[in-house]
Amino acid sequence: MMRNKTAKIIAGAVALLLAVLMIFSALASGLSYAGAAGGISSLKKQLSSIESQKAAVKREIAALGNKIDAASERKAALDKQMELTQDEIDTTKALIRSLKEQIGVKSDELDEAERALDEKTELFETRVRVMYENGDISYLDVLLSSDSFSDMLSNLEIVSQIMDYDKKVVRDYTAAKKDIEVKKASLESDKKDEETYQNSLESKYSALDDQKSEQQKIITELNANMDAKKAQAEKMEAEQESINSEIERLSREAAERAAAEAAARRKQQQQSGSSSSSSSEDSGVVIPTSGTFVWPLPDYGTDRISSPYGYRTHPITGKRKLHAGIDVGVPCGATIVAAASGTVVRSYMSSSYGNYTVIDHGGGVMTAYAHQSKRLVSAGEHVSAGQKIGLVGSTGNSTGNHLHFEVYVNGSTVNPMRYFN
Repeated sequence: MMRNKTAKIIAGAVALLLAVLMIFSALASGLSYAGAAGGISSLKKQLSSIESQKAAVKREIAALGNKIDAASERKAALDKQMELTQDEIDTTKALIRSLKEQIGVKSDELDEAERALDEKTELFETRVRVMYENGDISYLDVLLSSDSFSDMLSNLEIVSQIMDYDKKVVRDYTAAKKDIEVKKASLESDKKDEETYQNSLESKYSALDDQKSEQQKIITELNANMDAKKAQAEKMEAEQESINSEIERLSREAAERAAAEAAARRKQQQQSGSSSSSSSEDSGVVIPTSGTFVWPLPDYGTDRISSPYGYRTHPITGKRKLHAGIDVGVPCGATIVAAASGTVVRSYMSSSYGNYTVIDHGGGVMTAYAHQSKRLVSAGEHVSAGQKIGLVGSTGNSTGNHLHFEVYVNGSTVNPMRYFN
């Protein structure tokens, strides 16, 4: 009798130990992929954020449409979209790697759980078989077979332990089956996620290829636009050079006439016996000095000069070219006055200089005023120094309101700033 009791107690203790060990194993394996699960959650959030950013960029591209003047903006937006698509691909690949790692961990856990279930199934079946084989001996029979009251109490404790043990066997068996079901469902969910992301990866690669093609189209479009802009800029430069050459010619001819007239005066003086040193040294050519001119923008100072006289590289053609005057950036409609008294020799609209006025100050000295919004004097008029001759604008080949002011002396352009106080 005691031997059987001892055996049952030992069997119960062994079963309890096995259960504890299996619970510890389950906890340890759960911790093994907790970090992976956290990483997957973070990657999914990151992917969602990238998709939101891509949607915003896509709306921006759609808003820009196919406007030629927005090609640069479309390219910039497309560059951002391609960058986000690449980030999306990289994040998806990282997510797939994490899912594969988690699937591996969960597969190992499922194998371990199935082995544990086999053990519990074997124990469960053994208990069922024992109860079936000893079906004639009930728990009540054990109690009634007691020799004494103390013996009955002892038997009652043993029966209670056996009943608890049997219940635990059933619970462990049921829990193990449920655990396997949960693990299988989780594993299948991860496998489906991996398949979904793997399929989406292919579409993302395809989208990136499409974006690269679209980018190349825009680059081609931009290059074509740049070629057109370059051709237009070169045309404008050629016209400006032609106008400058004409004014240089007028200035040179005026200087030559002044020199000829001075020579004629000297000859006449010599014939009449005059010995005036001042007249004999007079060349007839005017050489401007500091203070010769008044500032052509009376309401604004020299601090508004945006581009000085001298050589500069054209932003479109890339050619280094002389900027033959000064640009003074002031508001549209600002008053322009004559820098000195003289006669207006040119007043017209050109494609490059816009509304353009040239004043001959005598002796080969001329001043020119370009990009006016309105001309207030005509060719042939005489003007006084400081007289209003036009209004500032942005006509012709101009990117903003300003006065382009030039000074010609004896057939060449010179730095206008030499002649202001």
